[in-house]
Amino acid sequence: MRVKAKLENRAAIGRMKKRAQILAGGKWKREANRGVIDAGRKTKTAVQRAVHQQMNTKSVQFVSRSTRGVGKPGELAYEIFSPIGGQRVELYKGLRSVKSGKLAADPDAGTVRSAVWNAPRVFQRSFAANGGYFATLPGGGSTVAPRMLWSYGAKHDQSRDAGGRFLSSGKLYGPVRRLAGPSLREELGKG
Repeated sequence: MRVKAKLENRAAIGRMKKRAQILAGGKWKREANRGVIDAGRKTKTAVQRAVHQQMNTKSVQFVSRSTRGVGKPGELAYEIFSPIGGQRVELYKGLRSVKSGKLAADPDAGTVRSAVWNAPRVFQRSFAANGGYFATLPGGGSTVAPRMLWSYGAKHDQSRDAGGRFLSSGKLYGPVRRLAGPSLREELGKG
């Protein structure tokens, strides 16, 4: 009969026992979550700067104020999000109004250009009025132009009746809304 001698490393077993006790307690989870939150905050700052450049906003403060970060202890994760959708187009660089004379050939072409998304873009059915930028939505059923579109002065191209009053142009107008730029909520998920 042969006898096998077993060697035990009592120190290694003691370390494993201590680690098992630490894992059984909840302190490591709190410390790990604290580390995830610290890393998430640093990442959020980098993401905000990147989205500011991506959307071409005038100020990084808009992105910073509108972005939230929440730690998820159960998943050891940090979520960066924004509840804000499209914002007023005035927040973006490269905004300018194009002269209406260029629109004679294409009435559906926009009169407002902006560099949202770092790419020049023309907003369709748009116009500048009272210091803001607006657009008429399609599918309207009204033949009366919204007050913001009324133009005063000589209208040589519009027909008149026998009494000299303007006849209807026959053009249908939709409701007017303020122009909006990209949605911060969607842009955070890109790039």
